Amino acid sequence: MLFFENVLVPWERVFMLYEAAPLLQRFGGGINFMGWSNLCRIHERMKLMTGVATMVAEAIGVKEYREVSAKLGEMVTYTEMWRHAMDGLEHTSFMTEGGLMSLGPMTGMNIYFAQTSARMIELLREISGSGLIMQPSEKDLAKPELRRDLERYMRGKGVDVEYKSRLFRMAHDLAVSSFGMRQEVYEYWHGGDPNRNRINLLNAYDQSDMTDRIKDLISRPLPHE
Repeated sequence: MLFFENVLVPWERVFMLYEAAPLLQRFGGGINFMGWSNLCRIHERMKLMTGVATMVAEAIGVKEYREVSAKLGEMVTYTEMWRHAMDGLEHTSFMTEGGLMSLGPMTGMNIYFAQTSARMIELLREISGSGLIMQPSEKDLAKPELRRDLERYMRGKGVDVEYKSRLFRMAHDLAVSSFGMRQEVYEYWHGGDPNRNRINLLNAYDQSDMTDRIKDLISRPLPHE
């Protein structure tokens, strides 16, 4: 956060001052391709977390364990659901009156990732286990007097200590470190309050077709079983 005591504002260059409604309307329905880069960023983050978790499981020889495979499959499911949703946004894109191509609505996607990001971090922690807590540093690896013991006791399954320690330190950066936790807080809040977003989504969600069909169905006596 920055505080400025003396600021010159060129007011003659400021437009829509005190009147943000037109800009917000335009952002919601006409220039939301600005949000496309964020969706791509999220997809890459999901693939990264899934890839690191898979490589960790392989490095410690637990990928074939039923519970570990199920957790990795859950991470892949979230990643694939996101890819399908991005395909859907492209499929529902449309041309605006001003001649701009606009994506379809994406409110539900922001809510979805706010929920699933924390779950993917949790899964990465569970798959990695206690190896996240302590791994040899680069300085440790560079010390000849330590290297023999590190290779003996800190190696993985079919991988040397350098590979394993660097992989686990990457997992630590994603799931344990202050940097990773700051990023997770950002992922949860950067789209706004998730509860408020859910309420707004509910209020804007058109269910009239289905509710009319339900009302029509229950307006007549239902057959007895």
